Amino acid sequence: MGEFDAGVPENRPTGPPRRRSLLVDVGPLRDSAAFRFLFVARVVLLLGVGLVAVTVPLEVYALTGSTPTVGVVAAAEGFAFFAGYLAGGVLADRGDRWRLIVRTWLVCGVSFAGLALNALLLDSVWAVFGCVALNGVSGSICITAMMAVLPDLVDRSQLHAVGALNTLAMRLGTVVAPAAGGAVMAVAGPEWSYGAGAVAALTTWAGLVVAWTRIRPEHDGVQVAPAAEGPLRSLASGYRFVAGEPVVRGVMIAGVVGMCGGGSLVLVPAFVDAELGGDPRVVGLMYSALSAGLIIGAVGSGRLAGVARPGRLLLVMMIVSFLCYAAVGLSSTVPIVVLIVVAAGISVSVEEVLRYALLQLRTPAAMLGRVNSFFGAQNMSGAAVGALVAGVFGGAFGPARAFWVYNAAMAVVSVGVLAALPGLRRAEIGDPQQKA
Repeated sequence: MGEFDAGVPENRPTGPPRRRSLLVDVGPLRDSAAFRFLFVARVVLLLGVGLVAVTVPLEVYALTGSTPTVGVVAAAEGFAFFAGYLAGGVLADRGDRWRLIVRTWLVCGVSFAGLALNALLLDSVWAVFGCVALNGVSGSICITAMMAVLPDLVDRSQLHAVGALNTLAMRLGTVVAPAAGGAVMAVAGPEWSYGAGAVAALTTWAGLVVAWTRIRPEHDGVQVAPAAEGPLRSLASGYRFVAGEPVVRGVMIAGVVGMCGGGSLVLVPAFVDAELGGDPRVVGLMYSALSAGLIIGAVGSGRLAGVARPGRLLLVMMIVSFLCYAAVGLSSTVPIVVLIVVAAGISVSVEEVLRYALLQLRTPAAMLGRVNSFFGAQNMSGAAVGALVAGVFGGAFGPARAFWVYNAAMAVVSVGVLAALPGLRRAEIGDPQQKA
């Protein structure tokens, strides 16, 4: 297939072992044209999601002056993403994943264009509501299909690198897009922010169409799930696989617990007010420190592919992240707090890379769509549950104590998870279908 080689031969000679670099392996970007196209597309999609996330609340509040209305639109977007993840898993396991990516990507671009036209001509809250819901469903289906097709485009030994690159793209997107969206909104208005998203999405869509027509992996058009199986039954069979595969089950359980670490973020404003002088700049600095740690962890993940017991390291890093957050609650000096938050971000980033690699290695091709959809839905729900529980701790213990009490409790839970998941703890990098 020449330049547009869809993947890498599984059994190619590897040559003598070489010392792995500490920095993230960019081999997938270098070796697979298909992966490059999808990686760029995913970055653009994440930037678009970030633009919507910051621009929509500002626009809706400007139109209505109603905080509850802003909340309703945000809830609709969250529900659309959740439903899209589950639907995307079923659809991605039923046929041509590339075709699904191309079609849903076009819908994403149309939804951005709809938001731009509405901001320019109509100023209708209902139109915003509909476009946001459409963007959430199509975007999450597209992301799920992308995640399902990526393992077929690279050598199995590069899946850790894929996980690191995905983490890096996601974290950079969450930092750059909101800042850019807020700046454009302040200077030019929402129509320009949405318009930029639409142009980027539709331009990338054209590139994806060209890539799709030239790459066309031989297996990609093959149906991998029974057509007669209904959507709910298909989801149920995916759930049975997750429940029955020790490593995948362990990764999912650890993921639920690990996502609760995000709940610490809701405690930051009150903690800063009570312990660090109440300066809003310190709140922003703590959020930025977490993002910096996540990016550093992804960039410095080059040697994770050589870890003998990746499941055990994942569980240990989860404990370390909670201990770091707990240490923040016991600190009263801003520079020390910032350094600890950076360390927490690094440990969380290592978790994310290992979690992705283990899921892809242990999941058969026919289940990749559904397993990745469960993973995406879990990330959303886990963060929400963590925020709710952390808020309860904040009300019960006060802003100063809640930070360390909540995270110390989660560290204890994490130790219990480590003890309760021997399949994940003992997992080795071996055959992707090997049961632990």
